[in-house]
Amino acid sequence: MKIRLYKILFILLILVCCPLFLEGARGQTENLEERFSQAQAEPELRVRFIASYVQQEGLPEHVLQVLYSEEVKMLAVSNPLVRTKNGNHRPTSHALAMGRGYPSRMTFGPKMFHPAYNYADFQSVVQHEAAHAKFWATGALNYLDDVDTSENSKVRLRGLFPILFELDAIKTQTEHSCWQQTSELFRRGQMAYRQKWLDKLAKLGQQSFMYDMKPLLKRIRRTYE
Repeated sequence: MKIRLYKILFILLILVCCPLFLEGARGQTENLEERFSQAQAEPELRVRFIASYVQQEGLPEHVLQVLYSEEVKMLAVSNPLVRTKNGNHRPTSHALAMGRGYPSRMTFGPKMFHPAYNYADFQSVVQHEAAHAKFWATGALNYLDDVDTSENSKVRLRGLFPILFELDAIKTQTEHSCWQQTSELFRRGQMAYRQKWLDKLAKLGQQSFMYDMKPLLKRIRRTYE
């Protein structure tokens, strides 16, 4: 009898708390959406918006810092970081960083706050850059297994590395739930960027010295097209 009573009380507790939890989560999202809109209109609020995002959502895996800089010309960039002797971190070269577990610094630029963009666009870029951070730290792709991306591999030597790097990040963001809420302008831009790298992949496949990599190229096209 007592056990049944506990079960009933537990179910009632869930029924009461779940709506409150969902309402709280919705309120946090709306708050970040509002802060993003404010940061679009007032550049001096962009650093504060980034800080609020990190405070509420946390840092993506393999990312040590999320920052804003007027110097960034793209929507965002990710740079692998190595710890110095005095305990600080500094950017390091891509070749040295990949697969060694180094964290990344994710930095957003003014383009991310284009008036036609929305908060979902920002979330989508976070997913894109987080995929880059994972690649730097682990050398692993999200959507393609068993590919040797080490420094001395054919992937790197024959120009395939940057293509895989970008195509995997783009697929990561388009497969995320926030992609459905992104703005039309943002989606068009990302799809054009995706096509740019697919065209590079096709051009690479037409070169005679890539003959021994035809099976891998076919698998890449099948995965990312």
